[in-house]
Amino acid sequence: EVDGLVRHLRAAVQAVGSRGTVIHIAHSQGALVTFLACQRLLPKELERIQVLAFGGAAALRQTNDTPFQRCVNYYSINDPLLFVVPSAEQALRSGFVSNEEFCFLTPRVGDPIADHHLLGPTYASALAYEGLRYQRKYQSLVQRVLRSLLLVLVALIKVLIKRCATLYRTVVQALQTQRSWHTIESTIISR
Repeated sequence: EVDGLVRHLRAAVQAVGSRGTVIHIAHSQGALVTFLACQRLLPKELERIQVLAFGGAAALRQTNDTPFQRCVNYYSINDPLLFVVPSAEQALRSGFVSNEEFCFLTPRVGDPIADHHLLGPTYASALAYEGLRYQRKYQSLVQRVLRSLLLVLVALIKVLIKRCATLYRTVVQALQTQRSWHTIESTIISR
């Protein structure tokens, strides 16, 4: 897994070029795999990468060896992995709210396993925040409005196609029914 991630991140950094940014999302064991892969990437590659880790089995940090463009470790405060990762537990216990590398979330479900799930309500709210942050930072207002309009247009076209298909079926059935009555009527009249 580590070798594959190293290849993937290198290819992604190369694909976005010297002015682009790679946003890498890791969850649970994926954060540990990311931690190990980043030990094998060059600092100039890591400078192009933003890492968002959710309930990570390892905390990722910005250091001289790992100079990420941005790095945030999200943990639900009842996530079982929080207490397995010493730096995360220490950050939580210190009450350090200004540390931008750690963000502690209030559990939404109350069950440690459910709150650890990446797409569960606890981490989904942080993912939604990151999605909005991405849109505001990397997409112009025009792009966001055009995308929204395009999505509305696609939805309207789908509704229109569905209604046209229903109308077509109705017309075909009516014509078939009319033909049947014409045949019966012709048969009765000709006798």
